[in-house]
Amino acid sequence: MKKMTLIAAFIISGAAFSQNLKISEFHISSGSGNGGLQQGSIADFKVLAPSSTILTKDFSQFQTYGYPSFNSPGMYQSSSYSLQLGLQCAKMPKVTFRVGISHIGNFGALSAHGSFSETAAYDTLTSSQTGQQTFIDTTHTKSYDMTYSNQQIRLDGAMIFRMFPEKRWSLHAGLGASLGMSYRANTDIRYWEYSSGVGYYQGPGNNYNNYGSGTSESFKNKNSLGASLYIPMGVDFGIGKKRSFWMPFHLYLEARPSLNINSISGIGTNFSPGMNSALGLRIKI
Repeated sequence: MKKMTLIAAFIISGAAFSQNLKISEFHISSGSGNGGLQQGSIADFKVLAPSSTILTKDFSQFQTYGYPSFNSPGMYQSSSYSLQLGLQCAKMPKVTFRVGISHIGNFGALSAHGSFSETAAYDTLTSSQTGQQTFIDTTHTKSYDMTYSNQQIRLDGAMIFRMFPEKRWSLHAGLGASLGMSYRANTDIRYWEYSSGVGYYQGPGNNYNNYGSGTSESFKNKNSLGASLYIPMGVDFGIGKKRSFWMPFHLYLEARPSLNINSISGIGTNFSPGMNSALGLRIKI
């Protein structure tokens, strides 16, 4: 798949630069989305964080689950910022080659989560006045969250085909690819325990208390490659209709279904489908 990504990038670059080109546009865009299912294991994180003290604990009784509560099911979150030029080829007037640099932030590119709970009778309280008994149960819970995240700088290129380019509203679609290297890769591990006690008796009301403690660790990892193949599909709106100053400025909204490729040092290469969206400003030159 790495070879396919490189081939796609070379095809886009080669097709663009082998012809007589001129710069016709400037693009600024920002986007976010999810990068697909990336479920890891404790064994993976022992490779990423071999000096972790948390990972020396016994997790044999823990039940794993696929995602933290603040994330979409099984998906890692990503953000992107791009600066690109639009290149026009005299021999291919209906195609715009979009070439530039993108910054990608991948949170939880690999993750593992689990917990273990047990409930037991803690105490029985008896009223000295009425003889009424209150039963105290305590639930003790242990949990862990482990995530690998990175930041990447990528070369990004796409071939864009437009429908109704002369209109104020237009549509576009195409094929794109990006390839780059992470400059910041980190593994974060959190572990915590807490207990909750519930008192109950024959009558209304209850007694509740909650307490706990936890610890966290962070480790730096080696940089690695990242890439994606994507299909940009969007709608474009021209800001100016009559005033010449505003006529070169266009806003566009773009969806990008993609195939993401992430290489993690010591773990291997992961492939996953994803979906991103981007809001951009296009300035015609």
